Amino acid sequence: MVYLEEYNVKGKNYFRLVQAIRKGGKVLHKRKYIGRSLPSRDKLMQLEAEFLGELRSRKYRYLSSGDVEEIESKKMSYKKDIKRLSSLEKEKQLKEFIIRFTYDSSKLSGVNVTLRQTSLILKEGIMPKGIKSLKTVKELENHEKGILAITRYKGNMGIKFIRKLHLILFSGVDDSIAGKLRYELKRDVKLAATPYVPPKWHELGKEINNFFRWYKSESRNLHPLELAALIHLRIISLQPFVDGNSRLSRLLMNWVLWKKGYPLVDIPIEDLENYYNALDKYQIENNERPFIAYIKKKYLET
Repeated sequence: MVYLEEYNVKGKNYFRLVQAIRKGGKVLHKRKYIGRSLPSRDKLMQLEAEFLGELRSRKYRYLSSGDVEEIESKKMSYKKDIKRLSSLEKEKQLKEFIIRFTYDSSKLSGVNVTLRQTSLILKEGIMPKGIKSLKTVKELENHEKGILAITRYKGNMGIKFIRKLHLILFSGVDDSIAGKLRYELKRDVKLAATPYVPPKWHELGKEINNFFRWYKSESRNLHPLELAALIHLRIISLQPFVDGNSRLSRLLMNWVLWKKGYPLVDIPIEDLENYYNALDKYQIENNERPFIAYIKKKYLET
């Protein structure tokens, strides 16, 4: 994270921006000189965005320098807007996102619910007409708990965290599979409307280990938006659980963005076909680029 530093040279005070960067086992500090006087908050935000752009002008795997500039500008605007809000306003804004994200993510996963019904359940605590199953209500409430969990989790990516999120999603919905990996249940899964076949249950343990090796190796080399998109893509393709993998993968994607201070991403149900097409490019053609481009587009539309 960029921070402001005041320092003294020959009895005179100066200001600069500092960014700590871990490289191998060392921590390097990059600095940008500001001047002797502290600029306005708006000017400081602009200087911070420029500084981050300079630091990130190096080539990422899938993002151009122009992409990174757009992404970081969006992040700076988001942080600026958030700072203006009171605690109650921040809570309200997060609640509004939770309702829409829960609706879209649940619809993408096949839950039969409307946006108004989702709002009545999560915002008003009302059982709406047309909802005949308490299971549907529990799925929505659990998804809300999952979002809140990713905003509070301070640890690292690991199998315990993934299990915990899945347990939250399915507690009281289907306790027989909640938090249990497919290889523990010895069950395979099939995906509708795609020729893609996820790993068999007896192959899954090895594939999950490969995923965490990849994450450990690449998490510091990828831009946070690349990392978030690829975690989503790889988890939904692995299908580590019998059910709930798409919801889980979207939560994990947003955990990365939340942790790094970026605005959260929603995939609207109206964009289902484009979303699936981007997934197909990886699952069928082994091409990651279209999915990252798709998530970047959704991020910039947020």
